[in-house]
Amino acid sequence: MRRRISLALSLVLAAAACGGSSDSGSTDPNNTNTQTPTATNGVFTAVINGATWNAVGTVSVSRGSNNFIGISGTGFTTGTNGYSFVIGIGNASGPGTYSLSFGNVAGSELIVGALTGGWGTYFNGGTGSLTITTLSTNHIAGTFTADPVPGSGGATGTLQIRNGRFDLTF
Repeated sequence: MRRRISLALSLVLAAAACGGSSDSGSTDPNNTNTQTPTATNGVFTAVINGATWNAVGTVSVSRGSNNFIGISGTGFTTGTNGYSFVIGIGNASGPGTYSLSFGNVAGSELIVGALTGGWGTYFNGGTGSLTITTLSTNHIAGTFTADPVPGSGGATGTLQIRNGRFDLTF
């Protein structure tokens, strides 16, 4: 079972890493992140262990008929470390706060991938929450915070994800 989960996570992270655009992007006037370029369809940013991370290119957002929302983006920290973020939000029917922690009944989670391995909030010990402030047929905005734990590869230690923010059109 763990091998299937690791394989599924690897495929999701590979797909996220391959997506996007080589376009230099645009800068949201409300984005306080000093890194450029930024996401071409809005803002997707966080602080990872004290370093600002910013998605580049197109951030993928999918919304299923069953109220499952997926968000994935790839970018770099101010220290030039590359990370891919994948957020899955179960039962996201509108604005509200959703658990990303291990064992939540909706199956929502945050997965972070890097060259060294992967971390996740749905692994035993992982925690996090996400608040959707705006949700329409083509726009999602909100904030998140999480402490994903190592789940694959050579990942070590718990990541501290703070000040996560997304404001994306799709």
